[in-house]
This record gives sequence, structure tokens and C-alpha cells, in this order.
Amino acid sequence: MFNKERFHNALALSLGYERIVKDKRITIEVDDSDDPWVTLKLPGCLEVVRCRASNEADSAFMEKIPVMQDEIHNIIASVHQAYIEACKPF
Repeated sequence: MFNKERFHNALALSLGYERIVKDKRITIEVDDSDDPWVTLKLPGCLEVVRCRASNEADSAFMEKIPVMQDEIHNIIASVHQAYIEACKPF
């Protein structure tokens, strides 16, 4: 069973204060569902990056993103890992 509070806590720990609050280059939005959509808005990129928390980063999709690929990949990996942690039984 998915635990939203554990997901948000695990994601915050993984990404850290610097990336979430101080780093204004990437905006991270997480919707409020049992398999959240995560939206990343990037500077210089008209399209947004959207993925389900339950999915791993897709290499083919990542190649289409013109900027900050490593950082985006790390964020998506952190989101997925937080989702896994949030689904573990207590």
C-alpha cells in the first residue's frame, strides 16, 4: 500500500533542501495520488518532463531532453526510489 507521507519524506531526504528550495533551475511538482505524476519544468525548454513515480527513468525519453539530462535522470531516479520506499509495509 502506498503511503503518501513516506513518499514525500523519502523524496525530500533524497533530493535535499538545496535542490528543492534553493535550486531555481528545475521546478518539481508532485500531484496528490497513489501513483503520483511528477512534473519537472526546465529552463530553456518549452516542454515539461512528466513521469509516474512508479516508473524508472526511460533512456530513450531522456535523450530527447536537450538540457540538464543528468540532473533530470537523478531526480527521476530519486522519485522512483521514494515511491518504492513508500510502498513497503511498515
